[in-house]
Amino acid sequence: MSVGVAANRAEGGLSLLAEALDTYLHDAGLADALARLAAIDEWAGAVGARVSEVTRPVEVRGDTLVVEVSSSAWINELAMMSSLILRRVNERMGTPQIGRLRFRLAEATLDEPRPVRGRAHGDR
Repeated sequence: MSVGVAANRAEGGLSLLAEALDTYLHDAGLADALARLAAIDEWAGAVGARVSEVTRPVEVRGDTLVVEVSSSAWINELAMMSSLILRRVNERMGTPQIGRLRFRLAEATLDEPRPVRGRAHGDR
């Protein structure tokens, strides 16, 4: 079998796998949730360098993007800008996926890793 034939078969197999995965995600009701997760990747581009320095998107719950913020003063500022930020995030995603922003005070400084809650496996 030539390399070209093998590559074409591999591409065809990947295409079928992608279709099957897409169908499964849609049927399981996960496709929309997965699409909303793109908001985390789009955050920095939507808000710009200054705001992204003091914020960190951490999760999507339903249609709500949860963002950790370095200070309560910034939370107030971002709350006043939330409709503009929400519009920019959705524009970058191509379709409206996020309906609400939730800002919360970061537990650690944003340049440090977040603390792990609970015990590690094997801790007593």
